[in-house]
Amino acid sequence: MATRRFISNFVSALVLGCFALNAAEAEKVTYYIQLIRGTEDASPPSPDCQPIGPKIAKRLSPVFRWNYYWEMALKDVAMERGEKKLVHLAPQRSVEIDLTDLAKRQVTAFEGKKPVYKVVNPIGSDMTIIGGDRTTNGSWFIIVRRDKPSK
Repeated sequence: MATRRFISNFVSALVLGCFALNAAEAEKVTYYIQLIRGTEDASPPSPDCQPIGPKIAKRLSPVFRWNYYWEMALKDVAMERGEKKLVHLAPQRSVEIDLTDLAKRQVTAFEGKKPVYKVVNPIGSDMTIIGGDRTTNGSWFIIVRRDKPSK
């Protein structure tokens, strides 16, 4: 009888251990996605825009010529490894985050339904920056990051 109880407890512990392992593997990671507009205009492109935080400003300002950067949209998405999600940021701007390769994070920017830029980073990278559509009036950037943006 004691042997049967031991085996039963052992099997239960093994099953619970497997569930705990699966839960750890399926841990969700939150990504924060920003649609940014770089411009020379000191006034926001629309009333609901706000200036970007200091961390992104330090990354963009030395590289690009714009004096003002405006956050046009901010979304967050919780994902597990093995998933792929499309996030709509504006009528003509979307981004797909692909975690189906367990070692890499692939980020694809879309203009309408057309993919326009793709960046592949190691899965643990803290940030992906994609820029595009430069005109004399400005350019846009999509930023996918792990840390929550500050204002």
